[in-house]
Amino acid sequence: MSKNGPHLPASPASVRAAEPTPHDVIWSPDRIQRFWDFIGSSSDREDTYFSKLHGRSLIDFVSARIPIGRAFDMGCGRGDLIGYLLEKYEASGADQSPTSVAEVNRKFGGHRRFRGAFVGTEQVADSTADTLFIVEVVEHLDDQSLASVLSEARRLLKPGGNLVLTTPNDENLEASKIMCPECACIFHSWQHVRSWTKASLVDYLREFGFEGVGVPTLLSQHSGAKRAAQRIVRRLLAYPKPHLVYVGSRTA
Repeated sequence: MSKNGPHLPASPASVRAAEPTPHDVIWSPDRIQRFWDFIGSSSDREDTYFSKLHGRSLIDFVSARIPIGRAFDMGCGRGDLIGYLLEKYEASGADQSPTSVAEVNRKFGGHRRFRGAFVGTEQVADSTADTLFIVEVVEHLDDQSLASVLSEARRLLKPGGNLVLTTPNDENLEASKIMCPECACIFHSWQHVRSWTKASLVDYLREFGFEGVGVPTLLSQHSGAKRAAQRIVRRLLAYPKPHLVYVGSRTA
């Protein structure tokens, strides 16, 4: 072994010639399902989920602005936000992953405020929710899927009900892209396909019958004095606000 580490043999010319060309991944429904089934199957990732880290902070942010009432989490994953909501509110949710939905129903099936989790929303009645949450979802969706989700959100909300939506604030997508060393496809490490600003989010949601405001903020993992200290430090250091929270209502 040399002082600079082990000597690695050169790749054969035939292997080098066959190396794939870097290319952007095309996110088909099957590939998206495969990606999230893998993420969801890993217990080592449990503490990285947005709703688990920031769910309580989000609920505090929202409840200071609107009455939450009966809540519905659209894209509930394994139910982290539902668990926090159930501390004070009736809550239900839906997700496309049967595995995740089964886990949510297992965890909360005996809770007196739990109203069930569903695979998709087709079997959920109109005007189910006073407040509907779409947390860290819209950055993953193409135009057709996004339009479908927002139309369905409007159906599930009571007239005048509230939509709460979160997404990264003005995210630089390129900064989080990685490349598969085997096939050379390039993709965002969390499967994000679009970035939102306060203005673009408000304008887009207006097209689907929602009126509200987008607020760049910091949803903290901490509470009380730790949360206050974190906000002060970030303000003094002029850190950008990483989270964008939309709070709006369904128009008539």
